[in-house]
Amino acid sequence: MAMKRFMDITDFTREELRETLNQFVFVNQNKSVYASELKGKTIINAFFKENNFVKASYEATASRTSGSAISYSHTPGRTLKDEVTEMSALGDVIVLSHPKKGAARAASLYSRIPVINAGDGGRAYPVRTLADIATVSLEKKHVSNMKIGFLGDFSDNAPAKGLLQCLNLYKGNEFYFVSVNGKPISDAYVSLMDKREKPFEVYNNLFDILPELDVLYMTKVDKSSFDNEIMYESRKHNFVLDERMLMIAKPDLIVMHPFPRGEELDMSVDGDHRVVYFRQMGYFNDACLISLIKTVSNKPSKYIEPINEAPTHEKCCGKEDCITSEEGYLPPLFFETEDGRLICKYCMQELSE
Repeated sequence: MAMKRFMDITDFTREELRETLNQFVFVNQNKSVYASELKGKTIINAFFKENNFVKASYEATASRTSGSAISYSHTPGRTLKDEVTEMSALGDVIVLSHPKKGAARAASLYSRIPVINAGDGGRAYPVRTLADIATVSLEKKHVSNMKIGFLGDFSDNAPAKGLLQCLNLYKGNEFYFVSVNGKPISDAYVSLMDKREKPFEVYNNLFDILPELDVLYMTKVDKSSFDNEIMYESRKHNFVLDERMLMIAKPDLIVMHPFPRGEELDMSVDGDHRVVYFRQMGYFNDACLISLIKTVSNKPSKYIEPINEAPTHEKCCGKEDCITSEEGYLPPLFFETEDGRLICKYCMQELSE
């Protein structure tokens, strides 16, 4: 049965994730089976936040499966609701990348065709996360009982959080965070691991934990994550992966990176057998295909009913990075935590007093 929206990896149960990973293996090994999968279907690439690789991946996927892809550009001053309504008349599925958190959920409230979230302001990248968990599964041949390291700035790191959410479901996994700027990881990470009683540690230096790791997931390090450039330069040697650093790593370690890279990943390691980030890019193309299979393939009719959600509260979130800050007509949607806090369903942030 086709999905109305492909929003977040957390929408999958553990069983659904397992089935999707099995499907991923089949897709990866039998691409010719899908040569006509999207025949007659049109993908609307609505990249209000540009991401050339993701956009090109969907264009390539459409071409390889007998479908087509067209680009839709945002017109300043127009509402997302009106633009989504137009896109619904043009194609069969919307692939949306947007700078505001929760934009894909907002679009699904008005779209009459399925919506795929290709990134919403750093809140979630479900297609990227599916590719990442599949990379671990295919390269390691399992997804449990491992020591997994994450390197980057963990104040708001959607790619790392997405993979953590998946690997956190499986028994025996331990997590290690190399905080490049020395700052603590966010409460959202801690809550994820505490919920399943997963052990974790935070380090300031990659050298201190690299020999223990089975998986290393690196993310781009920006100077903006540091208080000043002097601090960045003084700490840089703690997190750059180069040939010298890899000498102390396990022979079966896998090194992943969502790209683009920064100075944290030296090109000297690109030829190492433990590096899998180039294959990871190929797996991303498979993830694009799976997202389309789940939403638009074998859809019985062109149009679906939009996902109507009634307002849950009177007050709107309105945070600057939330889609509600610029689309004021959106219904306020919140869920309440056990301790009485209200969390916005669009941006997943707590409602301010």
